Amino acid sequence: MAESRRTFLKQSAATVAAVSLTGCAPEAAGGRAAETEADALSRIDGTTPVPLPAATLRGIGEAVLPDELGDDGRERAVRAFERWSEALEPVAELSHPYLVPEIRYSGPDPRPGWAAQLEGLEKECDSRHGVTLSDLDVPGRRELLAGPLAGAWPGLGAPQNADHVALALLAHFFGSAIATDLCYGRGIRKELCRSIEGAEDEPAPLGAAP
Repeated sequence: MAESRRTFLKQSAATVAAVSLTGCAPEAAGGRAAETEADALSRIDGTTPVPLPAATLRGIGEAVLPDELGDDGRERAVRAFERWSEALEPVAELSHPYLVPEIRYSGPDPRPGWAAQLEGLEKECDSRHGVTLSDLDVPGRRELLAGPLAGAWPGLGAPQNADHVALALLAHFFGSAIATDLCYGRGIRKELCRSIEGAEDEPAPLGAAP
C-alpha cells in the first residue's frame, strides 16, 4: 500500500511539473510525445536533474548575493547551490515524529521551472539590451529581476519551495554557516563539530587571528 502511494505521488508530481511549465498535460505540450513513466520517475527521483544554465545563474548571483562576499565568495555560494540542486530529491519521504503514522512528502521538482526562468531572463535581456545577462551591468540585472520578484513572499523559506530561482539561491545562501558568520561578524561556524574545550568562549570576530 505504501509503495503504491509513493508511485502515485511521484507520477502526480511529474504531471504537476509539466503543467506548471507548459499550461497543458505532457502529451499535449506542443505536440510532443508524452513522457514515459520511466522517464518521469527517473526525473522525479533526481537521477537526471535538470541542469541550470551556469552563466546565467552566476549573473544572478552577482546581482543578489551580498557584496561582502566578493567575487570568490559569490562563486563559492553559487557552486554550493548547484551541488545542492544536483542532489535534490523531489517527492522524497519526509521524516516524522516517532509513532506518527502520517507519511509526508516533499514537493515536485522545482528545477525545470528554475531553468525556464533563467532562459526567460536571457531572452528578455537580449530583447531589451541586446546582450547576455552576464554582459549586462549589475544595476541592469537587478532591474530585470525586479519584475519577477515583485510579488514574491516577503521572506525566505526552504530553497526548494522558492517560486523563483533567485529566491532559491538567496534562501540557500542565507541558510549557510557563512551567512550566519557575516550576519554576526563572528566566526560562529554553525553546524561545525567542535571540541568541548573552549565551547563557552565567545566566537572570535571575523578576520581575527586564530
